[in-house]
Amino acid sequence: MNQVMKAIGLLSLVLLLAACGEQTFTNKEQTGSYAGILIVSGEEYLWEGELKGSEFSEAARLGAVTRSTPPEVMPAADFSSNFLSEGAEIYRTNEDPDVLLAKRQDGSWDVFRKNERDE
Repeated sequence: MNQVMKAIGLLSLVLLLAACGEQTFTNKEQTGSYAGILIVSGEEYLWEGELKGSEFSEAARLGAVTRSTPPEVMPAADFSSNFLSEGAEIYRTNEDPDVLLAKRQDGSWDVFRKNERDE
């Protein structure tokens, strides 16, 4: 019984450490363990995932990504990203001023939310 409890404890610890140590994203072009970041008007937006359904709709086009950095590099310039490729179009949403949509060249959409720590 004591060995079973130790094994369960060890397994729980390993799973907890694995879950806490990795934040993975996949954007069909890159895979990494870093947060997807987009900088627009000096504000940092974090990738939340691909747009599913009609939760958000695009409003005004703000511009396009002009600089793409490697996933491990923090983007700094306006319209730069460590997740999106150059040319991805950036839009405001009709539903939430803190959410931006990025339209990739393949026609898919990604959702980015303003980093709360920047507010």
